[in-house]
Amino acid sequence: MTPTRISDERQEAILEAAQGLIARDGVDAVSMAELAEATGLSRPAIYQYFASKEHVLAELVINEMADLSNAIERHIEGLKDPMERIRIWIHYSLAHLASAEHRIIREISTASLPEESRGMINAMHGHFMFALLSPIGEIGVKDVTATAHLIFASVAAAAKRIDEGSEFIREAAALEQFTVAGLVASSSN
Repeated sequence: MTPTRISDERQEAILEAAQGLIARDGVDAVSMAELAEATGLSRPAIYQYFASKEHVLAELVINEMADLSNAIERHIEGLKDPMERIRIWIHYSLAHLASAEHRIIREISTASLPEESRGMINAMHGHFMFALLSPIGEIGVKDVTATAHLIFASVAAAAKRIDEGSEFIREAAALEQFTVAGLVASSSN
């Protein structure tokens, strides 16, 4: 096994341990000592991979945003119909935001993350949103940015309702109907 592969596996083990701690006891349970205990590595070994607890948390957020952006791109790649790309963006984003994995990530406050990580997170969020901005512009909506952010807020609200017990299928159908009606009205003005 190469040193790089060992390093990657240990880094992944640390991130998985952090997710487990957050799922079980919340973000405050994550510490370098707890990560060392959960992975079987020493505390100094944990510091070889991450400078601080905040860097571990930032990596979890960055990885999740990259996974979501990449998955959406794969699903919409090659589709010409902008409304279909918007629908896929909405459904895939909702499924992701309502997932148990994302609930763990939502507990991480981006305000507590290192400044350099926040810049990367903002860039990743911009990339994620671009997959929505582009098709909105193609259908002729005048204020593309505001519309995209309203759609994202609607997706986040639907995900919260699912967290509170609402059925995914019901929320997804209502969200799509609401969004499509708003887009049609916005593009015809």
